[in-house]
Amino acid sequence: MSWRTHRVMVMNEINEGRSTKEVRYALVTPVRDEELYIGAMIDSVLAQQTLPAKWVIVDDGSTDKTADIITDYARQHAFIELVRLPVRAERMPGGEGALAQALRRLNLAEYDFFARFDADLIFEPDYMAQIFSEFSADPTLGIAGGGLYVDTGRGLELERVPDYHVRGALKMYRRECYDQIGGLTSRIGWDTIDEVSAWTRGWKTRSFFQNRVRHCRPTGKGLRCARVYWERGKAEYYTWSHPLFVLAKTLKLGAENFSVLKPLSFLAGFASCYVNRETRLQDPGFVKIRHSQQWERIAAGLRIGPHRNPSLPD
Repeated sequence: MSWRTHRVMVMNEINEGRSTKEVRYALVTPVRDEELYIGAMIDSVLAQQTLPAKWVIVDDGSTDKTADIITDYARQHAFIELVRLPVRAERMPGGEGALAQALRRLNLAEYDFFARFDADLIFEPDYMAQIFSEFSADPTLGIAGGGLYVDTGRGLELERVPDYHVRGALKMYRRECYDQIGGLTSRIGWDTIDEVSAWTRGWKTRSFFQNRVRHCRPTGKGLRCARVYWERGKAEYYTWSHPLFVLAKTLKLGAENFSVLKPLSFLAGFASCYVNRETRLQDPGFVKIRHSQQWERIAAGLRIGPHRNPSLPD
């Protein structure tokens, strides 16, 4: 079935009726060469019980039909805006360099929530409603999202992360929390920086894995393996990971992946930042919570004491 045929079916279902009592939220999505995924992703957002008030999609130099597909949707849905950037040889991992372009099109004071979604996701029709219900149930919840699931051929399998970590591919922010953490940085490790910053201000962050989101392209696919893990190692440095935690994570990567390249690239990325004396956040409160969390995770892994994350607000 083509994406156009699928879209007609989706729109017929949408037009049968939707509640008009909606939360105002804005979305941003960075894309590049996503013609295989973007149509289905947009359809899944259009099928939500609660539609975004504004959705800015930034095409970060696509050379395929991605922009044409988005343009077709934007003509029919006034809340969708396409921003096109010139073709470039390189882009920041995850398209973070395009985020600033999207934010220039938004006055976030007009919205209750703000979300950043990748282009290779497919949401269940009640996904937004379920996440908003979690925000409603806990006024201290600042950042939330569902679980990313990959089709392994044997069914959908969760891309596992700690439940307090929300994947960068599908983060949603309560606007008050977003304002207090000072927005998002475009540097590597942004999806850890925002969470730790939220904790220092008393906000909770959580993934609700029962709200399943299909991840059509597993994390890191499309980038060279060595580069992916090199960048992840750099992110650990920028976000003040303790060296012993990084070492433990390196050993775990090697054991889980039966690979030498991945853990060595990860450790090399981290070590290179020390050698080059890279700058990083200068926030003692951030560093304290970050290290406290990591020591707790090490202790939990060794089964020392109760498993609890002290960095999260009660």
